[in-house]
Amino acid sequence: MTQTVDLHIINAKVLDVFNLKFDDTELWINDGKIFYRGANLTYKAKTTFDANHQYIIPGLIDAHLHIESSLLAPSEFGKLVLKKGVTRIFADPHEIASVAGISGIQYMLEDARQSPLHIHYMLPSSVPATPFEHAGATLNAAALKPFYSVPEVNGLAEVMDFPAVFNQDEDMHQKINDALAANKHVDGHAAGLSREQLATYRQYGIDTDHESENAAQALDRVNAGFSVFVREGTVERDEAAILPAINVANQQFFSFATDDKSATDLEHEGSIDYSVNLALQKGLDPAIVFTMASFNAAKAHHIKNVGALTDGYVADLVLFNDIKHFEAKKVMVDGHWLNHDHDSTVTTIANQALNFKLSLSDLSLPLQADRPAHVISIMPHHITTEHLVTNVPVENGYFIPNATYAKVVVAERYHQLGYGIGIIKGLNIQSGAIASTIAHDSHNLIIAGCDDEAMIIAANTLREIGGGLVVVDAQHQVTTLPLPIGGLMSDQPYQKAIKTNQQLLAAFSTLSDIDFDPFLTLSFMALPVIPSLKITDQGLFDFDKFQFINIQD
Repeated sequence: MTQTVDLHIINAKVLDVFNLKFDDTELWINDGKIFYRGANLTYKAKTTFDANHQYIIPGLIDAHLHIESSLLAPSEFGKLVLKKGVTRIFADPHEIASVAGISGIQYMLEDARQSPLHIHYMLPSSVPATPFEHAGATLNAAALKPFYSVPEVNGLAEVMDFPAVFNQDEDMHQKINDALAANKHVDGHAAGLSREQLATYRQYGIDTDHESENAAQALDRVNAGFSVFVREGTVERDEAAILPAINVANQQFFSFATDDKSATDLEHEGSIDYSVNLALQKGLDPAIVFTMASFNAAKAHHIKNVGALTDGYVADLVLFNDIKHFEAKKVMVDGHWLNHDHDSTVTTIANQALNFKLSLSDLSLPLQADRPAHVISIMPHHITTEHLVTNVPVENGYFIPNATYAKVVVAERYHQLGYGIGIIKGLNIQSGAIASTIAHDSHNLIIAGCDDEAMIIAANTLREIGGGLVVVDAQHQVTTLPLPIGGLMSDQPYQKAIKTNQQLLAAFSTLSDIDFDPFLTLSFMALPVIPSLKITDQGLFDFDKFQFINIQD
């Protein structure tokens, strides 16, 4: 009996993820799945596609990211990455959840349903991330548990509060247990953890991590039984240092993730396609690279019948023609070729008004001239910082910013609960100020600059536009990127958001000569669960001591 299917792909070099090789073979596709791999005389197809001896791989998968970091709504994010060959992502919405709580998660679910991109969500495990900052919401285990019945929810996102796990905090362990009881899995966030601390995470069922910064750390995680997400984002540039750890024997434990990547970089540099090309450039075997970028990510997230091109697997695939440099030529999702951007309308959530008080006098920073100060030192292309103890400019008993040392302020934006002030090195701001309502993880107001008046102008501008990114130059001229969706995401098409962001970065280039993204970098200066010295709305936080410290001892 002849079986008729939707599509027959011929003359293709198809990746075999099980044997790490490409085969000259055929694919039969029906009802959104691979019906059969190989030649078969008993089947016929409604449509035949000649691949003309090009390569076909499973759709690329981003194993861990925050859509909000792109500055785009989920539906617009889908348009941007699908054309890069990314067909599936695993997103943690803890940014919008920190701002808007349950309604933020619901927003991300609803807007994402407009996109053909497979968007899985991992429920935010730590809102707020720690008790050392004030967030717009608090999500306990009881609030999260009902979401496990939602098909798009795949588990619990990056558990970043190691002390809560180690000390058997009741609510944290309830979150982990609820995920496991729902047959979901739990992602880790093991920044700065020792081998023994990694074992603690594994004992409670946490089985992935994306915080490796080098090969040694990655191998520690593999040896502890983790799947490692090799991260390459806008700020976190870890891939090149991790790649030497990967070989044929252990490749199954590695996949790729962007974590935090701006729309501008996604458009001009790439998403997982960039990670793929970097690995190819570094000499990793192409079959291993593309398997990491697809099948391994699906396995790490316990997703069945995804990431391979054989019988019964979802028909997500990408056609390309150069094994040495990947560029998607045609993309298929659920058995359908994508020929243009999907139709969608960016939805919004209720405006999250900025509620803070900050005056010029608040920015005065009294210091003693004969004593060193604790300074946050940026490490370019990393979200970790160096903790400097050094002398800084002081005049008449007050810190005086310059091109080396700028002021940095985090102001609580939800309930007027105050602010923290410190000193930061590495932004190289010659004049003016920048400010943002993207400040991981609680997304309070963060400002950096060497001109107090410009810093206040930046803060007031953010209040007026309802959140976003601001540059104030030496003449106090203002350039903005409004982000009305929780102060995190644009309500504009991705092309317009990217153009506006480029204008913002151009304005910043008149203030500084750095070659990394100032806003995403600044956003992580407020994240106290990452080494080494950070600042929150409650003050200067020493990760190593895990406590607040004074700016001068």
